[in-house]
Amino acid sequence: MPSLSDRILPILGDIKHWGRNAKITVFTETFWSMPISWILFYQTIFMRELGIGEAFIGYCVSVSLILQAFLPVLGGYLADRFGRKRTIMFFDAAGWIGTTVTFFLAKEFWEIMLAMVFQGLPYAIEGVWDAYLGEDTNLEHRTGVFGFIRLIWIVAGLMTPVAGALVSLYGIEQGFRYISLVGIATTSIMLLIRQILLRESEIGKMLSSSGGSISSKPKSYIGTLRMVAKHKEVLILLILSAIQGISAKMIATFRPLFLTDSRALALDESMVSVIPAASSTSSILGLLLVIPRLKSKHIREALMLSYMCGFLGLVVLTTAPRESMFPAVVSVVFDSMRFLAVFSIMPVLMFNTVNEADPFAQAKIMSLMTAFSAMASWPVPAVGGYLYTIDPAFPFLVASASLIVGAGLLLKR
Repeated sequence: MPSLSDRILPILGDIKHWGRNAKITVFTETFWSMPISWILFYQTIFMRELGIGEAFIGYCVSVSLILQAFLPVLGGYLADRFGRKRTIMFFDAAGWIGTTVTFFLAKEFWEIMLAMVFQGLPYAIEGVWDAYLGEDTNLEHRTGVFGFIRLIWIVAGLMTPVAGALVSLYGIEQGFRYISLVGIATTSIMLLIRQILLRESEIGKMLSSSGGSISSKPKSYIGTLRMVAKHKEVLILLILSAIQGISAKMIATFRPLFLTDSRALALDESMVSVIPAASSTSSILGLLLVIPRLKSKHIREALMLSYMCGFLGLVVLTTAPRESMFPAVVSVVFDSMRFLAVFSIMPVLMFNTVNEADPFAQAKIMSLMTAFSAMASWPVPAVGGYLYTIDPAFPFLVASASLIVGAGLLLKR
């Protein structure tokens, strides 16, 4: 049986086949992702520390999701009109600099709302990013690119105890501000390097300079939707992305609160940083040992299995005894399989399926998938906030139901 090093070395050797933009993106993602992932984990706990109730925390997160529901449509249009790189740099700069600076200064509810508005801006180019990286790399190497980006974020989660140490030393409020300060610095460095080194993709050049003369490119989002309706596989993936967005947003928003709430697990705020680390450890093993061996014909089964693992993880979390760390760790180990599949397998499946339908419609269709996901999930944090005030376990019942629906949809593909 091949050793772990025998499995890792071929993956590392695959990097030389990536496009220039993919290499630069992965390199700059390595140091930027850590403070941003820490911010995303601790932000709801920080909001509660400022005196914001769970229902209003839900409203804050919903503000970001409302933007995510509409901005991807604009992002896809701008990417075709003005180019991938220019569009990506604008929204990344406005969104992540605005988010980190505002969180560093925030003391009032309206400032938190403003931070969440900024946090919604980068989602305008989430689908554009997938198209940009896919266009830059040959088909057989795309899984490696998306897998490495996910690996970077997993490693960032593994380092969350560093953020936990800051919270332990300075308290949740001041510790979170220091995390935001680190985020300002690393985001600025990332943007500078990308602005200098990234190049426009070839398809991006063709579309931005064509003036709409490329006949296979849909002329509008209405035309794009008509094209999607004619391709069953693309349509199902569009619906699936919307459904999985519900569970993902519910879990991401309320799990940190559930872990530290006196009505739920009541764990120490600095100690819960080991939860993302545990999730990252199991995700790394899956990314190195399972994902590289996964054949395209088995992607559907892998996604279904990941949804079931996510469901089991939620069952373990919501039934765990108070102040019990071990069940919390077990639950995120299960859920890491859902997280890994959704963010490592789904983008490749989406890109390859869309590419068969129309390669010139990549940015618009990928943006539509982001928009549909956000439209389906934008009320989720607000509704989940009210459910949480009734019983902290209720939001996870909704997340469990959406996972079951997603698995059922995969059975129909």
